[in-house]
Amino acid sequence: MRVTLSTWFLTIGLTIGGCDTVDVQNVDGGVGLFVDGADGDGPINDRARVGASTGSLLINVGNVSGASAPNRNEVIAFGRRRAPTRTDTPWTDDGDSFDAALGNQLQLPVTVWIVQGPFSEQRDHAIEACIRTAAIWDDERVGVRFSAFDIKNATNDPDIDGDILDSVGGDNRNWDDFSDEIGFDEGRINIYWINTVDGSSGMGWSDFGGRIVMGKNTVDTLLAHELGHAFSLRHPINCNNGPTADFDDSNVMWQCVSTEREFFTEGQVFRIHFNDESSVNALYNARAGEPTVDCIGSVANAECPDQLRRLWADGAFPAN
Repeated sequence: MRVTLSTWFLTIGLTIGGCDTVDVQNVDGGVGLFVDGADGDGPINDRARVGASTGSLLINVGNVSGASAPNRNEVIAFGRRRAPTRTDTPWTDDGDSFDAALGNQLQLPVTVWIVQGPFSEQRDHAIEACIRTAAIWDDERVGVRFSAFDIKNATNDPDIDGDILDSVGGDNRNWDDFSDEIGFDEGRINIYWINTVDGSSGMGWSDFGGRIVMGKNTVDTLLAHELGHAFSLRHPINCNNGPTADFDDSNVMWQCVSTEREFFTEGQVFRIHFNDESSVNALYNARAGEPTVDCIGSVANAECPDQLRRLWADGAFPAN
């Protein structure tokens, strides 16, 4: 076969191009990477790579160097039933290979206070919400799990009044009424199942820290949403304007009423683990000694991927 010079260069490029690799350990059924650095075309910001395997997986990340990289030279790895990890990668112009080990799922305890009875009915309601939340976390590679889901009966507490059972005020509600009058277990998120929140038995609210209130008729997926707020996540868009090219009511953090919440983006999962305001860090200290970042807003910056970034498709929304 006759091989032209241009064909020879193309063949060589396909064979040896992209000689930088990342060896990911602790893989359980697949891994995805965001790669930061630079190449001959300029800065690389969150270059996506995915692979499917179990155990250890060597992923080709392309030709990467550290020269003129405005962001960190690093790799962020995500995997099912694992906590994501950030690995410094001081790229050179030679062929580099770095190791990145996914972490174990972070184990987070919560306490549920059943304030509005009947107790047995609302206890079962809370358990169903727990099961649904855990399934979403697992399916979406969030890397956290409940280590305890303690349920306490507060339906007969004499200190509970109408202002607690039917709480109003949004961000301005008196959160101390819940922790002072009902109870509060330190070092964990406390969830109060009451009658109505801001006039609706199907609404919930989070103080973005250690307290969540839930109406008695909330759908099971709303707990994952309110816990997302505790993990520093905001609503991705103003849902009153309708779905966008990046989000609809299938995202867990959709603002308006939804029975379809099931997806987190990898940009959101990153914030759950690494944002300094996330309860994972600020309340649980579940990553003790590990660095945190300040993800201001939802867009990409030198520290954080854009919250709309996906390594895997979320329903109708493709990887981007």
